[in-house]
Amino acid sequence: MAGRFAESFSAGNLSNVVGRAVPGGVENRPGGRSEHACSRVAFASVVPVFNEAGTLEYYLSRLYEVTRARCPVVVVDGGSTDASASIARRYFHAETTVQPSRGEQLNHGALCLVTDVLLFLHADTELPRGFDHYIRQALADEEVAGGCFRLEFDVAHPLLKLYSRFTRYSGRFFHFGDQGFFIRRELFWRMGGFSHIPFLEDVDFLKRLKKFGKFVTLSVPVRTSARRFLDRGIVRQQLRNVLLVTLFELGVSAKRLAAAYPHIR
Repeated sequence: MAGRFAESFSAGNLSNVVGRAVPGGVENRPGGRSEHACSRVAFASVVPVFNEAGTLEYYLSRLYEVTRARCPVVVVDGGSTDASASIARRYFHAETTVQPSRGEQLNHGALCLVTDVLLFLHADTELPRGFDHYIRQALADEEVAGGCFRLEFDVAHPLLKLYSRFTRYSGRFFHFGDQGFFIRRELFWRMGGFSHIPFLEDVDFLKRLKKFGKFVTLSVPVRTSARRFLDRGIVRQQLRNVLLVTLFELGVSAKRLAAAYPHIR
């Protein structure tokens, strides 16, 4: 597999992508990291995609510019019927799963990586420049298990700006996968990765992650597409998000919720 990655990553990044990780026990690299070597923490990102050819070229080209020489990226396609997989291969190493389950796609991508930190990013979310610096600063605190970025949208709408302001605070309704979750790799496998559920994998993941340590929100935002809010209505979409998370927290299974809201992924 190392040969396949060589087409996408520089030689400096290849040391962070060595075959497949072993959940619960990935081999250690020579020369372990000291507590004062935070600047040498290695990152890798996993991006799940499914039938996003219309916008994927733009977002992956932006991601390539921000991450090159800083962070290897694995794109995991969920069996798209459009050109998503071929577009992904133009920029990064691409894997494919048999079905479009975002949690399974993220786990699959994580298995390809043996970096210190894993960063999970939605395909329509843009990282800020210097993203790795902010993550390193946060993880210098050994009590921090993981975190995410603040959120801003690519459309200047008052309601979206208001929602964005709330993402700097902790809370069940303010942190979702489009904010770019990051986590120490060893902890990711210790907690079992993402659950095998149809959706709301980010809500479930965050709930479990917080049991292992502090979860921080970085001071800088990622920029994400507002297309779902604009297509479905900003207020309607936000109310639906609140309803889904509330029902999930009350014990309604993700499978039942997915059946009731089949167009949400």
